[in-house]
Amino acid sequence: MKRVFLPLLIIFTVLLTACGGSSGNGSTGAASNGGAGGQQGLTGGNSYIACPNNASSSAAAPESGPVSLTVTGWSSSPAEDALVQQNLNKFQQSHPNIQIKWTPINGSGDAYTTKMRANIASGSVADVFYLSTDMAPEYTTAGKLLNLSPYMAKDNIKAADYYPSLITPFSCKSGQVYGLPKDWGTLGVFYNKKMLQDAGLSVPSANWTWDDLRAYAKKLTKPGNAATSVYGLTLDAKSSQRWMAFLFANGGTVLNTDGTQAAFNSQAGVDSLNYYVGFRKDGSCVQPTDVSAGWAGDAFGKQRAALAIEGPWLIPYMSQNFSSVQYGIAPLPVSPKNKRADLIFTNAWAAYAGTRHPEAAWELIKYMTGQEVQGSQLHAGFALPSLKSLANDAYFTQNPGFKVLFDAATYGYADNFGPHTGIIHTKLDEAVEKTMLGKADAQTALSEAANQVNTELES
Repeated sequence: MKRVFLPLLIIFTVLLTACGGSSGNGSTGAASNGGAGGQQGLTGGNSYIACPNNASSSAAAPESGPVSLTVTGWSSSPAEDALVQQNLNKFQQSHPNIQIKWTPINGSGDAYTTKMRANIASGSVADVFYLSTDMAPEYTTAGKLLNLSPYMAKDNIKAADYYPSLITPFSCKSGQVYGLPKDWGTLGVFYNKKMLQDAGLSVPSANWTWDDLRAYAKKLTKPGNAATSVYGLTLDAKSSQRWMAFLFANGGTVLNTDGTQAAFNSQAGVDSLNYYVGFRKDGSCVQPTDVSAGWAGDAFGKQRAALAIEGPWLIPYMSQNFSSVQYGIAPLPVSPKNKRADLIFTNAWAAYAGTRHPEAAWELIKYMTGQEVQGSQLHAGFALPSLKSLANDAYFTQNPGFKVLFDAATYGYADNFGPHTGIIHTKLDEAVEKTMLGKADAQTALSEAANQVNTELES
């Protein structure tokens, strides 16, 4: 996660289907060029989301009687679903006048987006719900989301309390906030400790390179029959949300600095994609489905692949399903241009503009994005906190692998490219898949995707 992200974690099924440090105050400041193509690190950049015409500018007063809130999101792993329910129960205990009806939608990614779009079209929308970065532009501009800024001002909650790149995707051009980021995730290289040891390989260093990753994947590959073969790396064919990290590390961007044109079909994009799909061409990586795995983390857990490029969502999945597998987490490798990059994924809690209980909805959003809940998610190993106040939590010292993921904040790029993020993801997924499966060369696939994205950007 995308989500996405997305967030959440196996709920980032968009991430799952892909194969896919802050300075002292937890932020590196504004992006130097302010453009969607240049957002790097925990920086804000500019919002490209047009503000709605009908947003309320004042906070509703609390209701005196009992209130019932319908709440929805996507269903995740059993362990994470249980944690969400536990935190919702705690909210009810501290707010006895507010009853919560939690009805998650089965499936994340496109399934969740499709269901939410149908609900909004019919006017049958939950009071409070998960909002992905793909959904935010459409619903914000259309006036379907509750403006949270008046409520934040009332309770002295500042946008600056959250990392800028995580709140920008849920804000419009004037700075009004329509969703608060619930958490975030990024990518690392998960490695099987025993497989590395058996292959005579040392733990990847902090400065390992693209060449090192290639060499590791080749050496860790153990050909055999369909049931016993082991591959160095597992990559899904539709994996733009893994490839983009290599694009950025190679000096490329997704869009130009003002977000008006595709830029991923540059030489940096072509070279990085050729490197990325090269793992499949040399036989050192496998698609999860080819080894009877549901996603890359599953292939890694089943020990059909020694390496996987995933995020914090894999940690609880391994604990629950493959607890005997000993693994570590390395940062993504440094490119030939002596640069490392990563992707930052997030999702938010938001409220329907037409809710009959806006103040109660705000109270729930405030709680579910507050320090107590985010701390519980961090300590459960599900996600990284979007609140700056948790940057120095002791959990990071106790869990160095998680710290590796958190440190990507200093060199990660937000997986958000303005109102057209969804179509950009779709077209890049198609380009990576065509190239990986040998249906087109990298330049042709990326140029075709760029033309399609540019048509969308101009519409």
